[in-house]
Order: sequence, then structure tokens, then C-alpha cells
Amino acid sequence: MHSACMEIHERLQQARRKAGYEKAADAADAIGVKTVTYYQHESGLRGVTRKNAERYARFFRVDLEWLMTGRGKPARKGLVPVVGYVGAGAEVHPVDDHAMGEGFDTVDAGTLPSDAVALMIRGDSMYPLEDGWVIVYRRDRDGVPSACLNRLCVVKVANDGPTLIKKIRRGSEKNTYTLESWNAPPRENQTLDWAAPVEDIKPR
Repeated sequence: MHSACMEIHERLQQARRKAGYEKAADAADAIGVKTVTYYQHESGLRGVTRKNAERYARFFRVDLEWLMTGRGKPARKGLVPVVGYVGAGAEVHPVDDHAMGEGFDTVDAGTLPSDAVALMIRGDSMYPLEDGWVIVYRRDRDGVPSACLNRLCVVKVANDGPTLIKKIRRGSEKNTYTLESWNAPPRENQTLDWAAPVEDIKPR
């Protein structure tokens, strides 16, 4: 069926399946919406507002007009939004108020999952990585997964601390971590809200 002849909930189903989510519940969990709400949107039992549609379009990487009206084509797959930049001290400065927002630029995702996002390096804060390069990561949970240890990660320091890009090692105190970087002293025994491994670094 041509997408223009489909209802919005049918296009939403199509977008979800093409994004690799076989079950609606899995997509709802990944997006961060209640399963029953998402199911009602996808089944046509509940209308999809523009705000809802914007959120789904961003997450599934589809064109908003296509999702809402069926006009045009779904957005080209394989793009990751750049949602912030890395400044002095390897601190992350977000420029998009949604973790999976459209961002101010995009980079080729390659084989990365649809919920990946990117950060752009500014200046020499991440030397030897260069100005304009991008760091790609995906965050799918709170806490610090064991896969983050001894790896370069995007981390959120607890108690409203900064978001940083650092290599993580276990701290000397329980449930703490030492954060290392190439050109700054380590931050020892830090408590973290979450950490996500860097999936790719792309020169530009």
C-alpha cells in the first residue's frame, strides 16, 4: 500500500519495523514512553499529536511530514544526529533538549543502531582528536555497565555534575570511578549517574 493511502498509525508501524523493532513494546521502552500509550498510537486507538509525531520521527529517523501525512519519502536511513559538542576539559555541552533529537547536524551512522547520537569536538579539548571530529555513542540505560570499564565513554557525574568524555577505571572507593583523559589530570573517585561507551570516532 502506498504510504499516502495509509493512516498515521500504519506509517508509525512501518517506521518502527524498518528501524529494527519487531515488537511495539521494545520500541516504547527504547523511546521512553508508556507501552500502553505507544500501543494505542500504533493501533489507531488514540490520536497522535504533532508533539508525539515529532518524537517518533526523531527516534525512528523518518521525515516528520511523511509520518504525519504520507507525503514525500521516509528520511534516508543511516544518519546520526549531532546533539552537542565537546568543549574545554572534555565537557559535553548539549544543544538539543532531547536525547534523540534532530540535532544541528548529522553524520553517517554506518551499522550503528538507530538510537545512536553524536557529539562534535571543538578546539583542542580532546587532543589528539581534532576540531570538528565527531564522537558517536548510544545510551540505553542508567548506571555504569561493565562494558564501560577501561573504555572511552560519555559519562554523567552524579549530583548534577557535568557530562564528560573520559576513560573509566574503577575508583579506590566503593561504587566510584576514576575518569581519565589525554590532556587533563584524572578525576578520582567519582560517582556517576550513567556511562555509555563511545561507539565510533569520525574525522570530518
